[in-house]
Order: sequence, then structure tokens, then C-alpha cells
Amino acid sequence: MKKQVLFLLAFLLILSPGFSQDYSYDKKIGAENARQVPLTMGIYNDSVLSAYVSSVGERLVKQVEYVPLDFNFHIVDMQEPNAFALPGGYIYVTRGVLSLVNDESELACIMGHEMIHAIERHSVKQMKKKILPGLLQIPGALVGIVNPSLGGLISAPVQIGSALFLSSYSRSQEKQADRLGIDLASKAGYDPSKLAIILENLSKDVETLTGEEEKKSYFSSHPFTPKRVSYLDKEVDKLQWTPKVPIAKNKEELFGYLKGMCFGDNPEQGVFKDNKFLHPDMDFTITFPEKWQTQNIPVAVGAMQPKGDARIVLQLSDTVANPDSLGLDFVRKFKKKYKESPKENRHLEINGYPAYMVMLSDNSSGKTVNMFLYWIKKSDVVFNIQGLGYSQYSDTIQNCVQTFRELTEKEKEGITSLKLDFAKVKAGESLKAFSERTGNKWNEEVTGLMNGLEKGAKLEEGQYLKIAVEVPYISKK
Repeated sequence: MKKQVLFLLAFLLILSPGFSQDYSYDKKIGAENARQVPLTMGIYNDSVLSAYVSSVGERLVKQVEYVPLDFNFHIVDMQEPNAFALPGGYIYVTRGVLSLVNDESELACIMGHEMIHAIERHSVKQMKKKILPGLLQIPGALVGIVNPSLGGLISAPVQIGSALFLSSYSRSQEKQADRLGIDLASKAGYDPSKLAIILENLSKDVETLTGEEEKKSYFSSHPFTPKRVSYLDKEVDKLQWTPKVPIAKNKEELFGYLKGMCFGDNPEQGVFKDNKFLHPDMDFTITFPEKWQTQNIPVAVGAMQPKGDARIVLQLSDTVANPDSLGLDFVRKFKKKYKESPKENRHLEINGYPAYMVMLSDNSSGKTVNMFLYWIKKSDVVFNIQGLGYSQYSDTIQNCVQTFRELTEKEKEGITSLKLDFAKVKAGESLKAFSERTGNKWNEEVTGLMNGLEKGAKLEEGQYLKIAVEVPYISKK
């Protein structure tokens, strides 16, 4: 009996959060993947808002016991509503999540949930082994040719989106993160019932903006169901907590932190207008083939043929050398490594810019696959464009490259940005009248969603509501 008791005590100690856990692996893999987030997703550049989010996070950290993690908090420059944790204590929330926040407790509960994923090592246990998904289904040797040893190019990540770094957690892990997350938030003086509210608004956001229930969003890795809300309600009832004054003491202060935050595409990263990509700060545009799936991330922009039979990717070179020297150096290394010459390589001009093109061809799979590599110099910047696809897409790829050019003044002036703002409701004002007076660009449904309003809710005089205003984008170049 005594041995059984000792064994039980030892077992319980092992299961206790933070007991004898070695987080060295978590810190290592977390740091490695954290370096990729700015490159593939982007970190939002707003020091005041970032400091506020970190302050909420640090308030939660003070309630964490026995965990040797150095938590840090970041805003991801994505409109898609999401939040995720990397091993080692890297916590991320997107602009899309922040735009839905109407109470600091909502933000705290989301962040607490993600912190528990890190504390309990859920990502390490569930993390997908393959971080970058397959980019192209074309068979043949060409897919692996372009690599850092051949001219410094890399098979640029297209079609990454929000799936990057997100683990698919088990039901038990999600329940644990919900339970311990709201407990953590309540200890910091936040209302634990707000997690269910922000989750419901997140779900409505996905349906309203995409037209599909729980499409790509927070729920790709955090399934949301009525059962989850019911579970949360029961867990909230068990908690004993004392409210504390939040960092943003009221809605006016909270919305003040959010004021000016970009909503939708951020022109700093370039914007798509249909299949045309425009980058105001770098002053260039390129038009991708119609109906191809486009993707824009901080280190690359590109498009994929719907069936995966071809792709085009544009990225910056890590050197400002002239295109001819870069292209010829690639050819030299290619010949040395593969003992053969490219099918074609030559100097050319693209809309007045000096350029160099190399064409490679492979038919080892039974179908001809062509790869086009371009180096284009514009001012003191060199762009790399890679085109890869079955031979029937060769003209399409080359025609796309020929659309690379400088922006016109009209195109620059036409680039605008939606920014979050807020305003006070006047007596007797309807939501429609309020929007018209304030220049709100959201329709009534989206305005209600972003402010957590029930459908048909009557507005109250003095009530603060978030709005979106459209402003011209001023290039930072």
C-alpha cells in the first residue's frame, strides 16, 4: 500500500505543469520557426499597439508558475483572424483577431489559451514535421534544381497562408487550453466568460467575410463548436475570480490603441487588384495569368495554375550585381554541377530594364517541364522571377514576365488603405445614419460584427463603435 501511494505521488508530480520539464527543445525549435514568421507572414509595424498587446501578455505571464519560458508577443500582419503559439513561448495574434476585440478580456483569454499551448508543449507533441507544404506537383528533376548553391535562389514559398506553423490540436489539448487559459486570464483579473464571446464573433467573422462556415481562420487549428461553448460556460462557473482594472480602462482607450490599424490588405506589403500586383513602396507592378491562385507574403509574390501545373514567383535578390553577371554565374555553376548547358540563356531588356534569362528543360517524367529564371535590375534593386511549368505554359510565363514595369502616377494614386477608427454615437442615431456620418466603409452587417452588436440592436447615445475609413496610401520609399 505504501509503495502504491509513493508511486501515485510520483506520477502526479510528473504530470504537474512545469515539473521537471525540459523546454530546451521547445526553445530551439521555437526560435528557428519564429525567424520565419516575419518572412512568410509579416510582423505588423505599430509600436504603440504592439506594446499594448505585450502589456496584456505580461500581465498573464505574472500568473504563470514554474515554467522556464521567456514569453514574447507579436502582431502578425494578416487580416485573416488567427492566433497561434510556437514552442518556447512565442505568441502571435493577427490584425484580424485584434479588429474583432471589443473588451480587453477577450484578447487576454485568446492569448491565455495560446500560452497554455506553449506551456503544455502541445505544439511539440502535435506540430507537423513538414513546415513548408509542397509547392508544385510537377514531377521531374527541375523542381530540385534551384537552390542556394546555384545562384542564391530558393524555391520561394507560395500557397503558405495561415496554415504555416499551425498545429492541429487534439480535442483534449483544446479543452485543456480552454480550461487553463481562462483560469490564467481570470487570475490576472480578466473576465473568463469573454473567451466564448470572442470565439463566437470569430466564427461569425469567417461566415460573414467568406460566405462559408469556419473556413480558413483560427478554427483551422482550433475547432469551434457549440459543445465547446457549453464546455466553456461550465468551466467559467467553477472559477472564483476578482476583476481588476484593465490596461485599457474603457472602450475609448481600447479603440484608441486599435485606431489606425490596417484592415484588409496592407499596401506596405503590396496589394492585388484582381490578378495585377502593385507594390507602391518598391514602385513596380506585374500582372499574373488570369484565374491563377495568387499569394503575397513578405519575401515573395506569385501565382499558381489552379491544377498546380505551373507557377510564377517573384522575389528580391540578395545582391545588387548586374543581371548578366548573375545569370552567367548561374550558368557556370549549373554546367559544373550537371555537366550540361541550359537550353537557352541570354541578355534582354524588359520594359527598359536590363535583364538576363536562363531557360532549363526536363522531360524525365515523360512530359516536358520548362523552368525560366530571370534577373531584372530596377534602380539599385535586382528582382528574381522564377517560372516553372509544363511546356504548354511557357508562353504564359514569358508573357507574365514582360508585364513587369514601373507604376504609373494614376496607379499610385489609386492605392488606398482601410484603417480602423472609432466614433461616438449621437442620440437617436441608427447604425446606417452613424456610418454615413462617420464615413464608415463597412456595411451594417460587418459594422455590427466588428462591434459585437446583436442583429437589430438599438444604439445608445455616447456609445463608441469601431469603423473603417479609407485613406490614400502614401508610399514610404
